[in-house]
Amino acid sequence: MIAPVVPLPKSQFDIDLATPADDLELRQLLRRNRIPGPISVTFEREPSFFDSCHVRGDYFQVGVGRDRRTGKIIGLGTRSIASAFVNGDPTPVGYLADLRLEPEYRGGTLIARGYRFLRYLHEDGRTKLYTTMIFAGNHAALRTIASGRAGLPQYHDMGVIHSPGINIRRTRPMICANCEILRGSEELLPEIVECLNRNNARRQFAPLHEVVMFKKRWREFRAEDFFIAVRGSRLIAILGCWDQTSFKQTRIAGYTPPLRWLVPATNALRPLIGAARLPKPGEEVPYFYIGFIAVDGDDLRVFGALLRYAYNQAVGSRYVHAILALHERDPLLPVLREYSLTAFSGRLFCVTFDDGESLFRNLDGRIPYLEAATF
Repeated sequence: MIAPVVPLPKSQFDIDLATPADDLELRQLLRRNRIPGPISVTFEREPSFFDSCHVRGDYFQVGVGRDRRTGKIIGLGTRSIASAFVNGDPTPVGYLADLRLEPEYRGGTLIARGYRFLRYLHEDGRTKLYTTMIFAGNHAALRTIASGRAGLPQYHDMGVIHSPGINIRRTRPMICANCEILRGSEELLPEIVECLNRNNARRQFAPLHEVVMFKKRWREFRAEDFFIAVRGSRLIAILGCWDQTSFKQTRIAGYTPPLRWLVPATNALRPLIGAARLPKPGEEVPYFYIGFIAVDGDDLRVFGALLRYAYNQAVGSRYVHAILALHERDPLLPVLREYSLTAFSGRLFCVTFDDGESLFRNLDGRIPYLEAATF
């Protein structure tokens, strides 16, 4: 469901909700706004921004700022709501993402006005709590919107989410974990969903799943994209491999020195280690997400075996990276040390208005989990 447009009073800028008629302009804005870092990238949504938003939930809103003099969209942000586990209970949780503002409009009052608009939208009562990710290189956002500045909602720091790219190179030895590893199937979806939910209930903010989601919400994801670990007759662990490049892309905007000179040299050697070449500036990054991670008892050996199997399946393909996300306190994180990684991380925040402070204060110590594929 897409909420109706509710404009704020007029000024030099209009802040309102976008409609599908704005789709092209939204996609152009994303292409123009780089995410800074040693490897600067753009996160794109071709061929449809609105269609891509459904992976975060069936209810979402796209807020935009427009310059009244030109009529052009100069900033955007999204609000989506879906069921997730909070203290083990299914709860509507919001997710704030895609905050972009054209460089020439930064430093003014637009951010504050945008958050007043968010407060207005929040009055629909659909959720009391939001999560959001601010990537480590986004120092401006960490200094401003996450700083507790007056007039903004409260940003509560929940720690670091590590979201590295596992570098796909040569085949690695398989790991024995006293289990059988199989591909998923439509017939196994009820068991898969049950395993996901019993494990997600042990995590904070992990999504609540239903079988229908894998036939409707999770676009371009098939039951066969699951890898499952079975011991005896019980399904004990799961992960999924999800290629979203048909509707969501990451493009290299540029490399800083010394990477600017190292990448061409590295590409000359990568065929020798069985790896695909690194993309040039302007090219898309060929990657897939590893998500839907659920491991009974957080068994490192089982997770290691499952991840190794999925990794080896990708060797020799077009993919350069497999991207996943684990919180800094997640007991599964040490398994990643066995791989060559391209580091990427961000800080997870809970965002609350006054009516959400009580819920935030009552959060227990469960380890957060967010799907990298929905960042």
